[in-house]
Amino acid sequence: MLEYRMARPDEREEYIDLANYAFKIDVECVLPKMYSKDIDSSGMHMVAADGQGRLRAQVAVYPEPMNAGGFPLRVGYLGIVSVHPRARGEGHMKVLMNKWIEEAPASYDMLVLYGNRQRYEYFDFTLGGVKIKYSVGEVNARHALREVNVEGLSIRPLFEIEGAAAYASKLNEARPSFVHRSERQMQDILTGLEQQPLGVLEDDKLIGYLVVSKTGKELTELAMERAADIPRAIKAYLAHSGADWIAVFAPEYDTELNASLSSFAENYTIETSDMYNIMDFARVLEAYLTVKHRTIGLMPGVFSAVLDGQPVTARVDGNGVTVERSAQPGAVELDKKQAQTLLLTPHGRYVGGGAHVPAGWFPLPIFWYIADKF
Repeated sequence: MLEYRMARPDEREEYIDLANYAFKIDVECVLPKMYSKDIDSSGMHMVAADGQGRLRAQVAVYPEPMNAGGFPLRVGYLGIVSVHPRARGEGHMKVLMNKWIEEAPASYDMLVLYGNRQRYEYFDFTLGGVKIKYSVGEVNARHALREVNVEGLSIRPLFEIEGAAAYASKLNEARPSFVHRSERQMQDILTGLEQQPLGVLEDDKLIGYLVVSKTGKELTELAMERAADIPRAIKAYLAHSGADWIAVFAPEYDTELNASLSSFAENYTIETSDMYNIMDFARVLEAYLTVKHRTIGLMPGVFSAVLDGQPVTARVDGNGVTVERSAQPGAVELDKKQAQTLLLTPHGRYVGGGAHVPAGWFPLPIFWYIADKF
């Protein structure tokens, strides 16, 4: 008899083997923050088990507690959607996804995932968020950064440097929006997905760090104590790596990073970040409007609507951002897809059902660093 339930601690090898089999990777190496030997991740996996106890499918949600604009957010990153080849087409993924989503509001304000858009739209996820991708080449460094002094800078593996975990934690928590990263797990987090964290040192003192993709051609995370050192770090890394071109990813709300990169990058593109399923609209709206107000800036105004049955009224004035769990008389009512499209995408105004939104409020500046992904 088939059973849908949470995995047990004694099934660790089984759910790891299923993930490895489905994705053709070694998840203990690729996702150490989730699958290192000292972590019991069984309670994060919902599985389909047959009458012999064999795991036929699984979906995991990894808790990612966040702080956005000073507001704590309960976020879960959903992944490891795995179905055994001999059990495909039997509907296990649909059951497990729906069971997680049914239970999620008790534990999470929002679920996040990366995956095929059409597949996950069936489960009320909307593609959105904002990330900016800059292309920087050796030619840009040679001309635009010709006067930038990199003397005394060096690039070294981050965790070969004493105090690196505490240092990285300090820079992470200085961000307007961040996922909490414990010092104990910092190395596993930044080396996940086969990335390489590198320290940027000046005269042997850490002044920032980079997180580099497996190919060495993408900087998926860049954190410097001083914005003035961003061009120096980029120029030093280009020389260190020998790459002709690199891509640098930045969240929209990191205004200093964007201002610096846009001054010398060859070009940039604005991309979506991930897919999102919002459980608590008022909470998410207040947190990310606050982030946007404090960084990019928002014009004063009021937005009121009923979002997937949840009444909200958001105000921006001289005192900042406030969000109430009530709606003004006659406020527009949007279903979940309409609400998330309005809040998360640049074309949301076309499907907002006539909602009045002050210019520039949406999309919300939600961004997910690769290191924080499931």
